[in-house]
Amino acid sequence: MLSGTEAVVVAASAVLVLVLSLCLTWVVRLRRALADARAATERERAVSERERANTAHERALAAERGEEVARLAAVQTDLDEAARRERRLRDSVQASFESVARNMHAMSMVQQQVLDGLEQHVEDSRLMGEVMKADHAAAQMTRKAQTLLVMCGIWPARRETRPVSLFDCVRGAQSRIVEFGRVDVHGGQTLYAVAPAVEGLMHAVAELLENATVFSPSRTQVAVAVREVAAGAVIEIDDAGLGMPPDVLEKAVGQLRDGLDLAQLGAVPRLGLACVGRWSRELGFGVELSTASAYGGTRVVVFVPHRLLTEPASTVRAADHKPVVVEPVTVGTVSHDAGGTGLGPAAAGPAGSGSLNGLSADTPDAPEAPAPLGTGLPRRRNRRRPASGSALADTADTATASGAPARAAPTPRAGAWTPEAARASITSVVSGTRRGRVEAEAEDRAVPLTEEKSPDREDREGGW
Repeated sequence: MLSGTEAVVVAASAVLVLVLSLCLTWVVRLRRALADARAATERERAVSERERANTAHERALAAERGEEVARLAAVQTDLDEAARRERRLRDSVQASFESVARNMHAMSMVQQQVLDGLEQHVEDSRLMGEVMKADHAAAQMTRKAQTLLVMCGIWPARRETRPVSLFDCVRGAQSRIVEFGRVDVHGGQTLYAVAPAVEGLMHAVAELLENATVFSPSRTQVAVAVREVAAGAVIEIDDAGLGMPPDVLEKAVGQLRDGLDLAQLGAVPRLGLACVGRWSRELGFGVELSTASAYGGTRVVVFVPHRLLTEPASTVRAADHKPVVVEPVTVGTVSHDAGGTGLGPAAAGPAGSGSLNGLSADTPDAPEAPAPLGTGLPRRRNRRRPASGSALADTADTATASGAPARAAPTPRAGAWTPEAARASITSVVSGTRRGRVEAEAEDRAVPLTEEKSPDREDREGGW
């Protein structure tokens, strides 16, 4: 047995061991807690550093974005200012073009009036031929001025107050181009366009005929066929050129379809097709280009819908006036000799003689002084197409004792194209034009005209 001292020592040792183990356990726990606290502190410090770094990065991004936004705002301001300058420049250029076109149009009209007065006093046939050439050149300038005006958004004043046949519309367009003698027109004598659409159709067809004659050999003809279809009428223009490559055709179709202005047509703009496109959108007729011409060239089809067609004026006029009987006169034919193309029909003469007289007019009984009859643009009644080389005729009405008009016998001419024959043909054109004006004025005084309703804007925008 242990003595009392030994027992105390053992007990004290046991207590000491227990205390030491407890102390060690506590120390270990403290160390672990301290380590955890340090780790947490490190984590917090790392998170704080990341947050500070992110904050600094965000501030840098915000500053950079602010600079970019400021730069973008400055660029946008510069672009807006450049667009305003471009718009002002474009408006100024368009205003300049419009002013030039108006002046050209006014001067050409004055020139045509002066030449028209001069034609009444010229007796020499050679001089008359030169005067008619000058008149035709003035007509070309008038058409070019009208094209510029249309491209500037200015529509020419309406010239016609009565329906005009599509045949006469095409012949009137034919008279406005340089190589009018190369155009051969068939059909359309019984199809009439409403008066508000006549000038636009004539101008558009003139531009298409000009393109057809310019881009085809000078020894070939341009065939024009006017015919009725279920939805209206079509004017088919076929040239004998080389056709159009696909890219050129696509560009031409784009000019017809898109509303291009003068600034978008290039440094040397071709205004013809763009002008035709504007007229088609304004009036509501269709224009289609293709390379399906039977002559190997380009075909243009102008579709005139029913709403642009009407009955002839004679069906809506009062029937209590005597009709004027007109003896048609052919002043020239197209020559197909090897030497080239001869003069065209009378209707294709210079266009500087005023409004169309292609419709037969009703005049009051017994006019005071009947003017000599002739043909300006061809009339529907008793129209004849003599063969090549047929004789020229110049007819004149002579008043009988009772006041009724009587026709004088036509005067034949020799087969050669002499100065006298030229004078006869030019006199026929002038007298026919003058007679048409007299008839129209007499009819307007006798019977008030019922003006056809112009196609409204909604109808025009709803076209093809």
